[in-house]
Amino acid sequence: MNTNNMLNVCRRLSDNKHAADKSHIDLTCITHFYCNQKSIDSITTLLKQYESYPADILDRTEFIIVDDCSPLKYDVPELDLNFRWLRVTTDIPWNQGGARNLGVTFAKSDKILMSDLDHAFPPDTLAYLANHPNPGRNFYKMWRKRPDGSLYKGHANLFFMSRARFLRFYGYDEEFSGNYGAEDYRFVKFQKYQGSRQSYLPKKVWCYERTLDRQESYHSLTRDLSANTPVDLRKKQECSLYGKEYGHSRLFLNFDWVTLAQGVRRPAALPALRRYWRPLWWWRWLNPLAAK
Repeated sequence: MNTNNMLNVCRRLSDNKHAADKSHIDLTCITHFYCNQKSIDSITTLLKQYESYPADILDRTEFIIVDDCSPLKYDVPELDLNFRWLRVTTDIPWNQGGARNLGVTFAKSDKILMSDLDHAFPPDTLAYLANHPNPGRNFYKMWRKRPDGSLYKGHANLFFMSRARFLRFYGYDEEFSGNYGAEDYRFVKFQKYQGSRQSYLPKKVWCYERTLDRQESYHSLTRDLSANTPVDLRKKQECSLYGKEYGHSRLFLNFDWVTLAQGVRRPAALPALRRYWRPLWWWRWLNPLAAK
């Protein structure tokens, strides 16, 4: 088949895809919010910022937004993004672990980037992550950059990792939900106990802290570790005494939710041709590293 005929076949295949098909997604960015003040501007301004990024990045990136049962009434804005907007309908305070579990469940790529609302990623960072090899059992932190260009340590609850690895070891433990803190620390420890390897991405791959209006578009929940500290200690002891996969309650999506909106961007360019990929299935069968 000559090149022109091949391109025509590819265009027909693309035109006939299901309207909700997201096989072109290489990276899923997951964030969550709970706003109990005046507006959800803190999330909408972030998404409008991402909307301005180059098309070749947006075509391959999906954004999953999880509203963790905010009491505010609002309309989901029109967005020229690959996105899904989910809303938790069970009111559980400090349910950010559950919100992340929900976002990862709906991710359409194995490469996932999880962050809180107060962090943002420049276009070059998203492009780097979309092109990154599958993380496998590695999971990564990311340097943060100040306005003066200096770098400082990454946030404790911001990760780039494999969705499969996340789900293999049960995600965040929702036994912590309902009270503040410790779920992120225990998530990291449990992954490491199972052999996951944590490290930093290169310093050229960075994020930054956003300036949020914490009086108008944020939350006013009380941060109190007293309830979750003994829960965390018990889980540490379970890991120490029983080993293997003890130390995680297996509570996962312990709430109800709905999808409020979703959108699909059709890529402007066809995928790269890989005509020899399928015939080499036997090589991937023989070589586990090649199957990643």
